[in-house]
Amino acid sequence: MNSIRVKMAASEQKVDLGDKNPLVGLDVERLEQEMATYHQWLDERADDAYRVAELARKQGLDHKNRVEIPRASDLAGRTEKLLIEHLDGYEVADDIRALLEEHDRETTSIIIAQSVSRGFRDAGYDLEKSIDVGLRVGLAVLTEAVLVAPLEGISELRLLNNIDGSQFVSVHFAGPIRAAGGTAQALAVLIADMIRRELNIGHYQPTDPEVERVKEEFGLYRGNLQYRPSPEEIDEIVRACPVMINGESTERIECAGYGNVRNIDEARIRGGVLLVIGEGMCLKAPKIQKHTERLSVPGWDFIAKFAARGKEVENDGESAFKTQQIPPITKFMKDIIAGRPVFGGPLEPGGFRLRYGRARPSGLAAASTNTASMLALDDFITIGTQMKIERPGKACAITPCDEAEGPWVVLNDGRFLRVDDPAAYASLRQEVKQVWDNGELVIGYGEFMENNKRLVPAGYTMDWWASDMLDSLATEEDVAAFLKHLGQPRSAWPAGCPGLPSEEAEDSHAQFWVRCDWHEQLRQCDLSWTQALACSRTYATSLPPPHNPWFKDLPIEWLPSLLTELESGTIEAFGAQQDSPEGARPLPSDRQLRLSGAAMGWSSGMMDELEPESLPSLESATYPGPQASFEDPVMSETLPEGWALHQHGLVKGAMMLLGLPHFHEGDDIIITAGWESMLEGLGFSSDGDAPLRRKNAQQVTVERLDALRRAKVVLDEERARKDVLEKERATIRIAAETGARQRGFGIAETDKVGRDAAASVPDEGPRDPTGYLAAQRLEDEHAIEGIMVIVRDLSELRWEHSAPVRVGCRMGRPEKAAPRVMNPMAHSLFPIELNGGNQRLLNNAIDKRTIRVQLGRRTCTVCGKESPLLRCHHRAVDAHGEGKAGEACGGVTTSNPTKSNAYRRGEVQSVRMDEMVEDARIRLGVDRLPGQVKCMKKLNSRDQTPEAIEKGILRARHELPVFRDGTVRFDMSDVPTTHFRPREIGVPWKTLHGLGYTHDYRGNPLKDDEQTLELFPQDFIVAKGAADFLLRTAKYIDELLVRFYNMEPYYNADKPDDLVGHLICALAPHTSGGVLSRIIGWADCSGGYAHPLFHAAKRRNCDGDEDAIMLLMDGLLNFSRDILPANRGGQMDAPLVLTTRLNPTEVDKEALNVDSAWFYERDFYEATLNQPHPKDIQGRMDFVERRLGSVAAVRGYGFTHDCHAIDRGPALSAYKTLDTMIDKMNGQLALGQRLRGVNVRQVASSVVRSHFLPDLRGNLNAYGRQKVRCLKCGHSYRRMPLSGSCIQAKKETGRGLARMGVAKTEGGLCNGNLALTVSEGAVRKYIEVMQFVMDHYGVDLYTRQNADWLASSADSLFNNDRAKQLSLSDFL
Repeated sequence: MNSIRVKMAASEQKVDLGDKNPLVGLDVERLEQEMATYHQWLDERADDAYRVAELARKQGLDHKNRVEIPRASDLAGRTEKLLIEHLDGYEVADDIRALLEEHDRETTSIIIAQSVSRGFRDAGYDLEKSIDVGLRVGLAVLTEAVLVAPLEGISELRLLNNIDGSQFVSVHFAGPIRAAGGTAQALAVLIADMIRRELNIGHYQPTDPEVERVKEEFGLYRGNLQYRPSPEEIDEIVRACPVMINGESTERIECAGYGNVRNIDEARIRGGVLLVIGEGMCLKAPKIQKHTERLSVPGWDFIAKFAARGKEVENDGESAFKTQQIPPITKFMKDIIAGRPVFGGPLEPGGFRLRYGRARPSGLAAASTNTASMLALDDFITIGTQMKIERPGKACAITPCDEAEGPWVVLNDGRFLRVDDPAAYASLRQEVKQVWDNGELVIGYGEFMENNKRLVPAGYTMDWWASDMLDSLATEEDVAAFLKHLGQPRSAWPAGCPGLPSEEAEDSHAQFWVRCDWHEQLRQCDLSWTQALACSRTYATSLPPPHNPWFKDLPIEWLPSLLTELESGTIEAFGAQQDSPEGARPLPSDRQLRLSGAAMGWSSGMMDELEPESLPSLESATYPGPQASFEDPVMSETLPEGWALHQHGLVKGAMMLLGLPHFHEGDDIIITAGWESMLEGLGFSSDGDAPLRRKNAQQVTVERLDALRRAKVVLDEERARKDVLEKERATIRIAAETGARQRGFGIAETDKVGRDAAASVPDEGPRDPTGYLAAQRLEDEHAIEGIMVIVRDLSELRWEHSAPVRVGCRMGRPEKAAPRVMNPMAHSLFPIELNGGNQRLLNNAIDKRTIRVQLGRRTCTVCGKESPLLRCHHRAVDAHGEGKAGEACGGVTTSNPTKSNAYRRGEVQSVRMDEMVEDARIRLGVDRLPGQVKCMKKLNSRDQTPEAIEKGILRARHELPVFRDGTVRFDMSDVPTTHFRPREIGVPWKTLHGLGYTHDYRGNPLKDDEQTLELFPQDFIVAKGAADFLLRTAKYIDELLVRFYNMEPYYNADKPDDLVGHLICALAPHTSGGVLSRIIGWADCSGGYAHPLFHAAKRRNCDGDEDAIMLLMDGLLNFSRDILPANRGGQMDAPLVLTTRLNPTEVDKEALNVDSAWFYERDFYEATLNQPHPKDIQGRMDFVERRLGSVAAVRGYGFTHDCHAIDRGPALSAYKTLDTMIDKMNGQLALGQRLRGVNVRQVASSVVRSHFLPDLRGNLNAYGRQKVRCLKCGHSYRRMPLSGSCIQAKKETGRGLARMGVAKTEGGLCNGNLALTVSEGAVRKYIEVMQFVMDHYGVDLYTRQNADWLASSADSLFNNDRAKQLSLSDFL
């Protein structure tokens, strides 16, 4: 094993700092001191909480006499404490720490797994135990020791025999292995193989039935898999893998062909096997290959084939054409859900425009947009709402960013403007007829790095312009000349000259902040046309917004007619704009361009019409404004933006396509801003009273059109030739495959024969290869540049696209901020079966006095009587032998020995509920029980020992639901932030000063509520909706300490602000490790704001998921492993260990790609034009991974865009405020019709296909297979009893044995009425809305016929086809 360590150490690579030092500008000494003080504060408060909890637990009133949430400060400690039940006292923490100092986490996992297995074997444990523990330790290190996968993702490990008698390792994976992710799943197999070699165990030699069984399971599996390997790939992996990937059965479906196979226990599908092979071995093959090659592990050569999949390089010669177009990604458009709108199609104009950067409340998969954009989308998105996006990842949570541009809208009166201010948009909401552009979506470079996606071209925003200007202002003379262009004094701008790079300055730290301050002020500039033109000519910048029209959106076919109309325009002094709202942008110029008659015939009613499936011809149609002639479509079958032409006409449509604000004055259109740059780009001068043609734009346009048409002819000719070739090859391939099947060939052999036959038909290539290549390049250039080629030809200025990329997206899950409530809700983890009625009410069970429930058997150590509770509940007796109310025996009980290996070891026994509850009430000192105390139906823990009933009574007094582990939790959506202001979180700065926030992010002493502070990594800003809930929880904990434990109260909280500074535990549902945190304030939204590293420590990102928080003292007092469910996954979502210290190297690696720069340099924006991979430019970027090894990895982060308040957005998503599905669906489609970037017909059709039809089909199926249930006793029947009523034995009540729940031996049937479990309404619930959608928005013929057939099937099921009631109107 030492040789392995040497190989691994030699191959470790350090992060290259590249050209940009990310530590420049940081006050490292101050940050280190602040972090030391912060950690000391956390440790002291945690010590105090644990001290109080230990004193309470030592009283013996709980399952264990100690706190059951151990603390761990690092990955090594977490691993040891998470696997405490498997390690049997074997210490691994120190070894893991030593290894992590030399190696990365993956390498450490392999070495420690081998070491632990060898150690256990040397200690006398058997081989199976040794391998099992080693594998679990290695998997725990891989998953940061916070996931349940090491505990329950591996159900067991066996040593089985091959056909030749040799032993091999069989790893049995279970469903919870999914939480580990594909990389950890695959590495677990590699670790098992390394352990096998360490202990000299043979390799797996599968038989044919074992291989075929896996193939059959993949074919039958109906769950979601990121990748489904082909039969050939399955065959290769199963036969070549040195260990057997086995598992327990997880699905109900059974394998018929290979159900009974050696080494496999059952015929049902093994979900864990499919996850590990499909999402692990296949998808993560490159990562496995890296380790196998580094270690020279024999037997893993097969993985190279899967690692190279999709990376084959086609070498067709130097002249091969490679498109530069950005491919649309349509995956996010699949499975559109009713009521959750689409906001933009893939790359569709009108969707969100991409803007690079990390806003203050974003990162770790969260993206930001203007709050006005949230309002423009009818409040369907708000803070924390999940959005499924086209790129770079799958989804993101939404947060606010005021610097992002808001939506462009068309109003009733024809005004076209951008609204950045939410209040201004709210005042205009009723006037908005169309949302022409959604605004900007701010996404960081790190998100592209994390998702392994190439960068796409950046738009020329004020960010890029500011970065351009920075490098041009190297001296005071340069600064003076620049400010002269702007007409502003030197005192209005930051000191220093920003042009000198920080690394080249004498004081690099001071120069860094000079550049940051300048960049911030530059990007806030509102430049006039004169100023923008002067900067462009002097400093060779492109024209910044609003002087940079969306030239890419304007079709070249529109251009000749538009040029003609522009020549007739007039330029005049700016007049009073029509009721321009305060937040309207861009600001008007001092002059305006009037285009006479351009709005003639325009009507806002046109925007209410649904776009037809096919537009009428231009010759037969009339549209607003001048009736111009258009060029025939060049590269498409129909005229681009034809619907915009029919709705708005040539001139207004063109101005909207270019993004130029305007309003109507009579039949005239008056353009208020950006028109000068439009004229400049199209070869006109704007100096006089009318546009003056400087260059012949018409000729340039006609020449461009002619070139494109010639290219189209060449392309069509070649594509027609290829179509003929493909048809010929298909005919030959089909004939060859048919012959191969007739000869008995297998699937793989048949495919090969077909491919070889098709390849035998030669491809002679294009008639003119050079001309064809030129045509391809011209077509590509036209798709990428549009008319920008003409603009650059006509103007001498530099031009960059302002909106080259749109990001398609749709709504995912709505945001959440709500208590964690089990289904059904309970206050107490005490079982009462059905003795409490359908609502499981404690008072109902008390009325029955004695109930029969399944509980674990325990014996009192004092009185010797059996009691199922932790403390003996039998009453002490007086001298006359009568029980004393309120004076129970109280002796400690111990579990009775049992030989059962069942998951649950309880037995049905009698419990005297009335006396037990009355004694508990007296001990608590409460006058009466709460009106409703809801208990459990039964316990699912192994020993089935309930918690003390007193805890449930006190929870009910405070109206608090309990979770299955005994804690009280509140869920909220995960949203990130690295900085905040005291004003935003509702906490005075003096309070925050006492919590360690002594300086703002620039190192200035904290003095007011408006200073920007950097968030400590373990601090938490709680959703305001949780304030009252947490306050009630704190009061419950204090009452529990006083009344139950006879101790002093801990929180003493009277209002929510009293909880500021108290500790909490945060936990993600798929993990088994909590993270220590501290409440520092409240945010008026549904999101829980925390540091990106904190979310990553929970093994989460911020893509729309929600996690839980609990008060730390609640977890310490009430959590116990003994009350967790004993079934698979029972230990998930439980705080088995508490992380007290965040280490960036030990959290989910996604957090290492979070941007931490204050702005992006000019070379970044220029690099994006070539669409590089993010790794190609990482040396010039500032992100967390490059800061590892210093305090800068957790503090000193930057952000590129700010916002007024982190909770500025709609209170709730419209999806949650709209009541019925019809309302949600109407809102979804009405918004889609108003959004330019959405094809509402496509959305409607997709909703019907992917949501309504599967739901209707499934409900019909469920109705036919349903059970019947007794309304009286709750018993379910698979088939209706012949008697027509419940035939269960009746449990009598009264005296004698009947009072103990004993049923009569004869007669006494329940006779309760029976009801169906699936109602007619559940089946029909979507039929009406589905018919409405199809009638109003239209769907394709196949979908309509399918829907009509299913609807008629439902009618036939519930109506008598032979008897139909008719009225007189049916005959008229």
